[in-house]
Amino acid sequence: MLTLLVLAILVGGILQRVTGMGFGLVAGPFIVLIVGPLEGVLFVNLSGAIASTIILGRVVRDVEWRKFAWLTVTSVVVTVPAALLLRDVSAPALEATVGAVVIVAMTLAVVTTRLRREGAHPLDGESRWPLAVTGVASGFGSVAAGIGGPPVAVYSVLSGWDAKRFAATAQPFFAVNALAALVAKLVLADASFPAMDAWQWVLLMVSIVGGLAIGEVLAPRVSANATRRVLIVLAYVGGLATLTRGLTGL
Repeated sequence: MLTLLVLAILVGGILQRVTGMGFGLVAGPFIVLIVGPLEGVLFVNLSGAIASTIILGRVVRDVEWRKFAWLTVTSVVVTVPAALLLRDVSAPALEATVGAVVIVAMTLAVVTTRLRREGAHPLDGESRWPLAVTGVASGFGSVAAGIGGPPVAVYSVLSGWDAKRFAATAQPFFAVNALAALVAKLVLADASFPAMDAWQWVLLMVSIVGGLAIGEVLAPRVSANATRRVLIVLAYVGGLATLTRGLTGL
């Protein structure tokens, strides 16, 4: 189990650094399959918060704090009702939810890529309501499946948000969003982390940093398009496997 967890974290960290997103989409469903839905999503929240905090140190100068504030406030507000909603959900139902969220989120990411190529920007980048809706969707996705990135990525394309500033602003938002979801589930949903020894936790934390470091080295050397294809395939495989096992359990 530990070996599989380390592998999932390394691959997720590499893709997060190379493509700007992907930790929850790729590592999330596999971690859920390995340790269970409630513990797995909680661990994805923790890992994602750590990864985003590490990346933030490199991009903090480009953060747009007003957009960060709107996204963060709306996402944090929704974490409490979302955690209460999921508190009494059975493990198979939660597992199926994680798989479904991953599949829908990945499909949104694919559609977003096509919209980017067409240069479509139907949203006003200065309007607050689209930001609020995005924050709510991201907050719910983070609580339910540890995945809060796709709604923000879709908003960035539809509003024509500068890619560099989007990537920078996303990091503190993802960190706060994930921590809020984590705390809400610990307090309201009786969630708990996977039972492991201290040295195993240290190894997993090192794996997060290691994945980001490997991605840092690979980023200028690998094709971004090829990496995105790998991300898409792995996300769909993991999402379908998690959805299938959840539905079978039901």
